[in-house]
Amino acid sequence: MKTTETAISKSLLEVWEWKDAVYQDIKDKSADERKAYFHEGLEIAAKILGSRVVVNPDGSRCLV
Repeated sequence: MKTTETAISKSLLEVWEWKDAVYQDIKDKSADERKAYFHEGLEIAAKILGSRVVVNPDGSRCLV
């Protein structure tokens, strides 16, 4: 029988670490600061992927 610790994949543990890191970055920010944080992250991702960010009519964003 597997223990809980060995049943959790390394990839899932990494995701949890990333999620906690984001939480630590934004926990003391206002809603507007959080929005700017995620928009900046999306712009960085777009550059890495060689893409661009498009703002949809509803205010959401996507990469194209």
